[in-house]
Amino acid sequence: MLQDTFAALRGAEAPGEDQELTVELVFEQPLSAAQVQARLDEALPDSGGQVASVFGYEADRYHFVDFPAIRERGQEAQVFQFVRELRAAVGAAEANPVLTDSLFGAAAVGAVTTEAGLFTCSTPKDSTLPFGWVHPMIHTIEAWQRTRGQGSVVAVIDTGHSSHQELNGVLTPGGHLNLVEGGTDASDRFSRGLLTHPGHGTLVMSVVASRGDADASGNVPPGQGGVTGAAPEARVLPIRAIKSVINFKQKTLPPAIAHAVSQGADVIAMAQGGATRVASTEKALRDAVAAGVVVVCAAGNCWPSVVFPAAYAPYGLCTAVAALTRDLTPWKRSGRGPSVSFSAPGENVWGAAKNKASDPNNGIKAAQGTTLATSLTSGVAALWVARHGGRAALKAKADAAGTTVQAMWLHCVTKGMTKPPVWGGATNLGAGVLDAERALLTKLPLASTGTEAVGDDKLPATGTESTANILLSHLADNAPDAAAEFDPALADYAAEMIWRSYRAGARARAAEMLGDEAPPVPDAPSEALAGAIADKPALRAALAAY
Repeated sequence: MLQDTFAALRGAEAPGEDQELTVELVFEQPLSAAQVQARLDEALPDSGGQVASVFGYEADRYHFVDFPAIRERGQEAQVFQFVRELRAAVGAAEANPVLTDSLFGAAAVGAVTTEAGLFTCSTPKDSTLPFGWVHPMIHTIEAWQRTRGQGSVVAVIDTGHSSHQELNGVLTPGGHLNLVEGGTDASDRFSRGLLTHPGHGTLVMSVVASRGDADASGNVPPGQGGVTGAAPEARVLPIRAIKSVINFKQKTLPPAIAHAVSQGADVIAMAQGGATRVASTEKALRDAVAAGVVVVCAAGNCWPSVVFPAAYAPYGLCTAVAALTRDLTPWKRSGRGPSVSFSAPGENVWGAAKNKASDPNNGIKAAQGTTLATSLTSGVAALWVARHGGRAALKAKADAAGTTVQAMWLHCVTKGMTKPPVWGGATNLGAGVLDAERALLTKLPLASTGTEAVGDDKLPATGTESTANILLSHLADNAPDAAAEFDPALADYAAEMIWRSYRAGARARAAEMLGDEAPPVPDAPSEALAGAIADKPALRAALAAY
């Protein structure tokens, strides 16, 4: 049956650039890539699949298999069926297709088909605000009286950096990594094409640490950069892991996170995300948190619920940040839900603008999205780390207190937070609004906070939560009736169900934005999944599997 399923997939249209299928295989015991390759070749002779350890170890529990003859887009349901059969054939504990993700839900479901159409995921822009208007709001100016982030390193996992003047003096002198083209040149290649969003990494880095200052009115003094980062004396470690936040795969995220940890980063900023559960991304986050790194992730744009990897925030593995307007009202396109840690400004925040190599090196723009909220928060995290003497000093204090640096950060940044009245009592935007000064003044906890990541002894043998548990948590937060219908017999369908739930939500959000212009017809589930939930109406509704 596996060979028939594979043959049907291979018989479809040949994959285009970046469309070949990648499958993550997760084992309970570490295996070499050669051992996994042998199992694959026995199950699927002449498949052309190539196995590689996710983390580059001699023996690893996590492996990626690339199938160059199979495209994943447009036949995802069949891909999920193939992956389930492959898991059983090679003896893996779990298997997940590594599908194309997007920080923008509307783009992910095809509700946006032109560059101009991307603005259906935007709100009106205001370019009249002072360049540093955000700093009085989040009290970075007061925080700078104690530290401006000197000594802290923020690893920005994104599209890479450029020659923009807002990055003058910002980048670390070494340690750069390019996981797209290879090598140590992490500069943005400004990939062109529909909705590629080039220059995204430069924007993030400028909002994190561009040199400069701001006064009490948010004006940036002349003679400095056009904008000022939240941590204007921190350094940024650029890691080019994706070409675009619109179309990317998580295949490069685990090694990117591991590299940031090995290079001594204090903070990791990831302003990308999507609907795909990849277990090795979770594992990389666990390793980062265990090493004392603070991880900050974007909640997502135009997705109604928090995307991966930010969705791991409730597990103590990162901070999930939603976006607000200047008036502290929710940015209409922000991801929301119980997984949000807190919110930060994300509309009309000024940052570097360079979208192609020929663009000037001094352009700035008022940008929007959870990208900006994440970037500001990452800068504040760098201030907090510097305030407490760096990653190693914080790790020692966390170990002594029986907690993690990530949990300490969450405690300090949310202590005393209250939800603004303009939220109208909403509970899906986290604890409140980012306040840099309060985060720096709050004393470190001296004991466990209750938000720590669980130890390896409480996890399955794979070293990560089961995909079924991830699904259950997601449904409990977003569709409780559907969660009540889930039973262990459906565990093998968990990856497909997670992906379908996010897609269904994104289509509903896109329909709200587009009005009478309905988004495309929902994808059909795999036949096996459709049969397994035929008598479960709440699950069918949550997955748009009618």
